[in-house]
Amino acid sequence: MTSGTDNTRARNLVLIALLGVITVFTAFYEGYFPKISILFLASLIAGYLISVWLAFSVSTKRLLSLILATFIIEYVKESIGIRSRLWTYGVKGHFNFGVWAWVLAGLVAYTLSTRVVIRLIRKLKFSLPRWSNLIILILIFLLIPLTMGNYRSGADYLLWSFYGLLLIAGLYTSIRMDFPVFAGIVITAWIVGNPSEYAGSAGSGVWTFTHNPNYPPFFLLFGCWPLEILAQYSLSAFLANEPLDKDTFKI
Repeated sequence: MTSGTDNTRARNLVLIALLGVITVFTAFYEGYFPKISILFLASLIAGYLISVWLAFSVSTKRLLSLILATFIIEYVKESIGIRSRLWTYGVKGHFNFGVWAWVLAGLVAYTLSTRVVIRLIRKLKFSLPRWSNLIILILIFLLIPLTMGNYRSGADYLLWSFYGLLLIAGLYTSIRMDFPVFAGIVITAWIVGNPSEYAGSAGSGVWTFTHNPNYPPFFLLFGCWPLEILAQYSLSAFLANEPLDKDTFKI
């Protein structure tokens, strides 16, 4: 183990620690502590531990880029969702805690996709041509308007502009990825999205979905999440100047 590796891991661990401090501080400052259920707390702790695992296997530049990219994307998304009344947060007017929790979820999705899911798909030796990524991504996007139901009335030009932009960016980046990388990101988004959204909404009440009090809506879990996670992955790669197909990390 070289000193360079030690320094990289030390810096990464400091970044993860700072993320944990910020998340706890915003939860306290915005008054969310009483709403954090055992389930949600367990998911936050699990997410933090997985992020520590990531700290040992990724460059500091990519980790910092991922945190920044995820925060920007999720802050915009949460702002639009609240404005469109698709969901509301338990403490009116405050949602920074939610955004930082989603940054943690973004790190989890990145870790599981690159460390587990993409590698499993490669081992299965199942692949499709890159152009199929475009078709799959368009179908995923179409799930949003087709399954929104009552939420469609609240969806305005800002929401469609946001996810339309994510679709365009996703089409541009996905054609540059091997199918196992693209599929791994999408599948991981579905895997991480379901328990994360449930733990924070029906499982705790930190946020509440307008028409789905008992379980997060389908369009969000299976349409929106893959677009967001793909955007976080791709933007962080661009900011860190790393290739989109990099799914094995050696510091």
